[in-house]
Amino acid sequence: MVIFSALGLAMLHASGVHMKINAFRRFSALLDCASESGLKRGLRDFTAWLEGTGLAVPVTDERVESLRADPGAAFPRLVGEALGPVFPRVLEESFDGMTWRCRTDCGFGRLEDKGPYLRITAALRIESSGGLVRMRPRRLSALEGALGLLAGRLPLAALPLYIRKEMAEAEKTDFLAANAISLRVRPGELVGPGFSASEGGVLPDDPSALVAKALNIGVFRPGDLSPAELRQALGLEPSAEPVPDGVYLIRNDLGLGGVFVEGDLDEMVLAVDHDAQVVVFRSGDAVWRLEFSPSRSRTSFATPAGSFDYDLVPLPLVLVNGTVASLGGGAVGPDGRVEIRYDGETPAVLDGVDLAIVSADRVTISSDLILEGVRWQDGVPYAKDTTAQLVIYAAGRDLASGASVEGGIAVAAGAPAGLKVQASLTAASGGFRIEGEGKTVELMGALHADSFEGNGNALAVVRDDRAAAGTFPANAPLAASPRLAVFSLKVLAWKEYE
Repeated sequence: MVIFSALGLAMLHASGVHMKINAFRRFSALLDCASESGLKRGLRDFTAWLEGTGLAVPVTDERVESLRADPGAAFPRLVGEALGPVFPRVLEESFDGMTWRCRTDCGFGRLEDKGPYLRITAALRIESSGGLVRMRPRRLSALEGALGLLAGRLPLAALPLYIRKEMAEAEKTDFLAANAISLRVRPGELVGPGFSASEGGVLPDDPSALVAKALNIGVFRPGDLSPAELRQALGLEPSAEPVPDGVYLIRNDLGLGGVFVEGDLDEMVLAVDHDAQVVVFRSGDAVWRLEFSPSRSRTSFATPAGSFDYDLVPLPLVLVNGTVASLGGGAVGPDGRVEIRYDGETPAVLDGVDLAIVSADRVTISSDLILEGVRWQDGVPYAKDTTAQLVIYAAGRDLASGASVEGGIAVAAGAPAGLKVQASLTAASGGFRIEGEGKTVELMGALHADSFEGNGNALAVVRDDRAAAGTFPANAPLAASPRLAVFSLKVLAWKEYE
């Protein structure tokens, strides 16, 4: 009896200890759950705020310049002036007997001067304290991350979607729904493509910087480029007469510049031929063909007047002082003729070519524009393995005289129903319009316009993953006035504390 009694008491004691251990484990697990939930909720609260607020916020030139001079001291003032007293950001919640309090702080990390704008990396820290209702013990968790920001006259390719119209957050949601616009988030992305809207200060109406770069001339003001000066830049005989319609490859003592087109084009076709980029221009019965290979440093320019070869490559800048009635991607046939393709797979821009098309007037996209090297996975394009870029900028302004014209970018009524466009599109005036019926336009890149007309068609925007990493086309148009924008958010470490 003594032995059995002792064994029974030992079992009771062991059961009590086991129950206490299990209770402690359950209590510890609940604390972990509360702390982790607070950290996740704090991160989601912060990313939701970024998507709604952290895009294209106006800042002053003085504040940007002060950031260049003393970034550590100027960064908090820049953020506070543009975004308000957002840091520290505190969130307190409770759910199912658990409670948590999280705090988000952001401090200056490092700065890269990109000339017109600054690229800033900020240190982000979110701390969460989780516990149970009516109990004192708490569990701590912390997240450390990096926040990427741009300040200054930022490249518009950094803004996935912008419409020139003042809208509240609820109006933005209604606008997207009414126009069948979807902003797709890649798997694993913390901050998806954002939609920014304002009355002005973003869309540039002055293409003169890109025109001067393509023509290999000094900077000029809109309207200051006389016919005589333009003829000189194009290599024509001196005269005060207007430049004849045609396609001109800029060449002077500085080497090859860009391409200047005077007059309207019936068709412009972009194609890839082995290691060469091909651009074909058609106007009436006249055809011009530009072919250049960056790897071989070789250029061939065939014109109605003859063919010319160079051991140089041009600037990948095409200026069209008129309209482009049909722009599309194509392929080089066995006979050497370049024709538009509509298969959604044929690359139009060679890997390694950063091509920009600047048009004074309307550009109409009639077929797919695909970048070589873009990888598709689960219906989502990934461009991090390619260096090809494409920018289409309809300035709404004559490239020489500066006179206002209609402008705009349109998708042709005859374009494929599942049109794929991989580019940054900017329509400074004239808006963006999808013509026809039953279309779903898939845009990998960005869209900026003063108005939008979907006409019952759908638009799906996926941000270029290189833009999310802070890499933008070299000749992307810049914002008209200084702005602050968030372009990336990365989680670097997740820490748990007892």
